[in-house]
Amino acid sequence: MMAQDYAGPRRESVGIIGFGAIGRRLAERFSNDREGPLLAALLVRERDVAMASAVAPGAAITTDTGSFVAARPDVVVECASPDTLKTEAPAMLAAGCDIIPLSLGAFADPVAERTLRDAALRGPGRIEIPAGALGSIGFLAAARENGLEKVTVTVGYPLERWAAMEAGRFVDLRSIRAASVFMQASARRVALSFPGHLNVVTAAAMAGLGLDETEVVLVADPDARQAWFRIDAVSDSGPVSLRVGGREAPVEEDPVDYTTFSVIRLVKRRSAPIAI
Repeated sequence: MMAQDYAGPRRESVGIIGFGAIGRRLAERFSNDREGPLLAALLVRERDVAMASAVAPGAAITTDTGSFVAARPDVVVECASPDTLKTEAPAMLAAGCDIIPLSLGAFADPVAERTLRDAALRGPGRIEIPAGALGSIGFLAAARENGLEKVTVTVGYPLERWAAMEAGRFVDLRSIRAASVFMQASARRVALSFPGHLNVVTAAAMAGLGLDETEVVLVADPDARQAWFRIDAVSDSGPVSLRVGGREAPVEEDPVDYTTFSVIRLVKRRSAPIAI
């Protein structure tokens, strides 16, 4: 029997929905990666076509779902909006595309959550939840297999960031002089209160006890320069605490956190010879 030449692992093709800060970073990384996944297509708004074409000249730049799916991406990274995820995901899952969603707030709406879960169950595409800014949620998923009973997610933001997220509806930010808790509620209530934000809350909830059983504590922190997160969990395997701090960068800077890189890891490990 003649030995066959080994061609190496198959390079998966990637599609990206959205061309905001994260979408651009992902497009730049995958466009310039000669050994990793192939960037097949971007689904963008008409106003972003020229810039997307410059960043990813080898990819199909599309403005409609049909053309995007026709490029046959194996895995699609959604980094647009909760509404986009709700609208586009079912058809892409039915077309056989796996989806890595970043707009996890879509799952806070019970109707949308059921729609997305049903579409993933029908397949053949599947949904893979990224850790996002937390970097890792594997320990929560592991704890869920052995008596996970309590998960608390604490989120701290500078006052300016909370103001931009309209947290002034819940607290007088101008009066805060020290780190202060201003909301303590379920992950679902928090996600519905801040649509389009706090995706880390939904990621942790989905990895662990779910949106209704995960407790979230929101902290307005005048001493913080960027966001910080802490997860405390208790299971039969013992208690676990994880804290992720923000970079020492001015609050007005774009927070280049772990979100982009958690997606890169998920996409690359799908075809890595040794997946870590």
